[in-house]
Amino acid sequence: MLSGLSKLFKPRVEALGLEIGAANLKLVELSGNPPALRALAARPTPPGMLVEGVIAEPQALAQELKELLAEARTKKRYVVTAVPNPSVILRTLQVPKMPLKEMEEAVRWEAERYIPFPIDEVVLDFAPLDPLAEAAEGEQVEVMVGAARQEAVASLLEALRGAGLTPIILDVKPFAGLYPLEAQLSSDPEGISVAVEIGAESTSLVLLKGDRPLAVRILTLSGKDFTEAIGKSFGLDFLTAEEVKRTYGLATIPTEDEELLLDFDAERERYSPGKIYDAIRPVLVELTQEVRRSLEFFRVQLGDVQPEVGYLYGGGSRLRGLATLLTDTLGVNFTVPDPWQGIQVDPKRFDLEKIRDMGPEFLVPVGLALRGVMPLD
Repeated sequence: MLSGLSKLFKPRVEALGLEIGAANLKLVELSGNPPALRALAARPTPPGMLVEGVIAEPQALAQELKELLAEARTKKRYVVTAVPNPSVILRTLQVPKMPLKEMEEAVRWEAERYIPFPIDEVVLDFAPLDPLAEAAEGEQVEVMVGAARQEAVASLLEALRGAGLTPIILDVKPFAGLYPLEAQLSSDPEGISVAVEIGAESTSLVLLKGDRPLAVRILTLSGKDFTEAIGKSFGLDFLTAEEVKRTYGLATIPTEDEELLLDFDAERERYSPGKIYDAIRPVLVELTQEVRRSLEFFRVQLGDVQPEVGYLYGGGSRLRGLATLLTDTLGVNFTVPDPWQGIQVDPKRFDLEKIRDMGPEFLVPVGLALRGVMPLD
């Protein structure tokens, strides 16, 4: 489903994968088949650049993107990117089978009931989740509907074009992170799984059957909440708290050995695993409760569906022990996927250990880059 019939066609261009996040800008260049990594780069997003999914200063972001391109040393200027989560609504709807042109009108009419923005103020797209050929005429078919605020799309396009980039696809982040997982997802067409991406300002959950999305939910709880909890507890500014979170953060109750390892260093003792855990524990409780509620919501909406496998990724997921915590509390076997599987990485050009370490943060930009070398829809 993720690439569908487009596999039959050759791509017209190769494009970069670009993630514009509230915390970081990430760029990945892939090329060839099988894909090989040609370049990657990342830099912090200036504070206040994104406001509720809208780029506040498109020309300032364009300059940041120019510097990101220079850092990556890439000559490509076609790009695949994603609209920020806060400006996107995703819904699964049912409409009668009909020609796609008529279905577009039916989806637009039906979506108006579920989208909290005026329908003439959004960019709307949809995709059938099942092969239309298998449904009888007039039979109900499921479609995934995506709606993005026009303001958010316009500001994104202005920033891209200001940087000299030509967008060929605007995707959505919850689905972009699934492309590197396609081989795993499609290997078990009946398997139920959930993909959880914890970003800087939102968390997305996608429930899947095989590689077919069943439902999507976007939460406001995010990695920023962990950082702010540490900052408040230790009296740190946001950037320092973020560094402390990445260095010392632990999502499970620390063992005695972990505490003793830091006793020799006064600075590290200040940020002992026990103290960090105490600071972020309320956020951990809220996160597990929100994910549990989401899974229950999916179960009520779709029948008795319970994921057995979970995929955890995103910058906010890089908290030691978080996958274990979610596994133990939710009864779902969470793992942290490797976005570089199936991608050739030259050890002479890239530090393989560093590349693997960055993996959880790069599923979305790698997914967007894969779309850049996959056949166009």
